[in-house]
Amino acid sequence: MTRWIELTTLGTGGAYPGENRFTASYVIRDWLGNVVLLDVGEGTQYRLRQADIPLTRISTILITHGHGDHINGLPGLLQSMYLNTRNIPLNIIASSDVIKFIKDTLEVEGAHLGFSINLYEINQEGKIEIFNQKGDKINVYWHPSCHSREAYCYTLEWNLRPRINVEEMKRQGIIPGPDVEKYIESNDDKMLIRLNPFRISYTGDTKPCDSIIKCIKDSDVIIHESTFSDDNEKEADQFFHSTGRRAALDAKNSRASLLILSHISSRYEGYEALEIEKQAKEEFKNTILTWDLARFRFII
Repeated sequence: MTRWIELTTLGTGGAYPGENRFTASYVIRDWLGNVVLLDVGEGTQYRLRQADIPLTRISTILITHGHGDHINGLPGLLQSMYLNTRNIPLNIIASSDVIKFIKDTLEVEGAHLGFSINLYEINQEGKIEIFNQKGDKINVYWHPSCHSREAYCYTLEWNLRPRINVEEMKRQGIIPGPDVEKYIESNDDKMLIRLNPFRISYTGDTKPCDSIIKCIKDSDVIIHESTFSDDNEKEADQFFHSTGRRAALDAKNSRASLLILSHISSRYEGYEALEIEKQAKEEFKNTILTWDLARFRFII
């Protein structure tokens, strides 16, 4: 079975939504059936429909912080899940102010959703396991980011159990069957293929800081905010945001494999945004400027 992870960048704009760049939202799917949503800016539902991703399949939502361009789509999303007769629990991981926003919204709407919501309030640094099936695990790690309010960077890490070395089985004349599992339990290096963890990190809104490097260290993929170009570096500092170049330096310093630039200010329309990518590539070659509804598939 092919092990794949797919990232769709639903909303890649900054604080002000544009026609071609909606506000922040990203969805990650994998071959195990997990669907994880990162932030829920205005218009997320519409983009999910365009991406042909059912609302009822979303298992976990990670919210970086409480600014409107990252949470305004959440109340409507929850209502639509109810209207689509969702009947499985939903995990939401967020800071205390966002948790309060969710509770207040549900109270005002008088919502009886018909499914349970597990709210996980986070602070400082931490980790939670969101999936475990026969030893294949997904852990979510978080670290504080450096923004104008309480905010967090997330890393999703796939830790997979060893797989059987089929070629070695053939050499030893072992016939595939139920007894194969005992070789996994035996921890026999000759019979096993050990898989490296796969990491996707999402910075949310932040300016460069040591905590971000800690969060994104050794990531295979980083989704890094890059609101401004070099020309607006002072403004980036003032409002606790990043430039494309600074995002690239973060990627280089964290030993990342791929950098995806997002959260682009609405002042950079169309090809103007390519200047941000160009500046980033001067520091970190393996950089991609993403757009709404772009898909990235990784085989692990």
